[in-house]
Amino acid sequence: MVRELERKRQSAKFPETAPAANPVFFRTYSRRTAAGLRETWDEVCDRTLTGLIKLGKLRPEEVAILDLMQRNLKALPSGRWLWVGGTNWITKPKNFSGAYNCTSTNLEDWSAFGLMMDLAMMGCGTGAILEPQYINQLPPIRNHLNVTVQGEIGSTPKQMRREYTQTRIEGNSVTIHVGDSREGWVESYQTLLELSTDERFAKVETQNFASVQVLVDISDVRKAGETLNGFGGVANPVKLPGLYQRCASILNKAVGRQLNSVECCLLIDQAAVTIVAGNIRRSAGMRQFTADDQQAAIAKDNLWQQDENGNWRIDPERDALRMANHTRVFHRKPTLEECLNAVRKQYYSGEGAIQWAGEAVARANIDLLSTSDLKTDFLKSYEQGTAKQWLQERYPQLDANELEHRLARYGLNPCGK
Repeated sequence: MVRELERKRQSAKFPETAPAANPVFFRTYSRRTAAGLRETWDEVCDRTLTGLIKLGKLRPEEVAILDLMQRNLKALPSGRWLWVGGTNWITKPKNFSGAYNCTSTNLEDWSAFGLMMDLAMMGCGTGAILEPQYINQLPPIRNHLNVTVQGEIGSTPKQMRREYTQTRIEGNSVTIHVGDSREGWVESYQTLLELSTDERFAKVETQNFASVQVLVDISDVRKAGETLNGFGGVANPVKLPGLYQRCASILNKAVGRQLNSVECCLLIDQAAVTIVAGNIRRSAGMRQFTADDQQAAIAKDNLWQQDENGNWRIDPERDALRMANHTRVFHRKPTLEECLNAVRKQYYSGEGAIQWAGEAVARANIDLLSTSDLKTDFLKSYEQGTAKQWLQERYPQLDANELEHRLARYGLNPCGK
């Protein structure tokens, strides 16, 4: 349909005022063609617009506007759509999230950790809400994990590789064969986390925890430089072998108690380090903590430290925290002093972001709060802790699930900070 439109093709040259445009385009959005060449800008426009036509069942006049705006660099689809739009990969339901730049997840069980790794491996930016009402649902860490990684990446012949992760448990010994796929990486990561709280392992008689021997076999994982079929690009599993031991180290320090918010953050970010090294995308994460979480407020303080010789080094145990922005969420309107302190900290370190959740929730419910009076009244109720009742009284047609979703939209709408 795109090719049938009467239009004037624009030159593939980008403006002289954007000297980085070409390297960024070919690095990030130009896929390899069947002939092994790189797509031109016009070919990317054709591919992504074709995908939008099919997805949105667009009319010819709508297509014409999108075509004109994209080729003239006036308006573009999401960065993720520029990469996957119009491909066979994005037509599969399991990959739908890969079209989105940003996502948000409430971190309340181990599957949420796995979901975030899965989303990041599709190129999505990942948001995690790490407030107590969510992370306190995680079970206490029960088992001490002794992780050994065996095998050499790429050593299994291609035709014999496992696509999906397989786990075998015998007594207090576990073997994880990491599958050579996105799902395989994710399952191996989530399985390790789940082992830390699994109640089937026998505890040491003299201690109140179980000691679990975990063997992680990475032989089936494709080696660096091999093609990522479907998604595109090439593999680079350089950080994968260390992922399991890094995560085990964090989990083992919490044996006998629940994880705190910063430890949860570190577990997510260790997966992010692995994925960024794997050429999926830049680091793009957002972690939202409650306003009075003091551990989170200082988590990145003095990340870089100077030794006695004047050499700077980053704290290796906290290095992964650089994978995401940290934001403190206020469910009451922050004071002027709190705002000034946050801005001052951002000025000196780039960190210290805060968010007034009420404003973010109001913006994300503009269909219900369509006048300034309604918004003002809603914000007053939010500060008083009665926002749920306020919505129920005025919009009784909202069911319980929709009501909870609407009130949680400060995760989906970080622009309120």
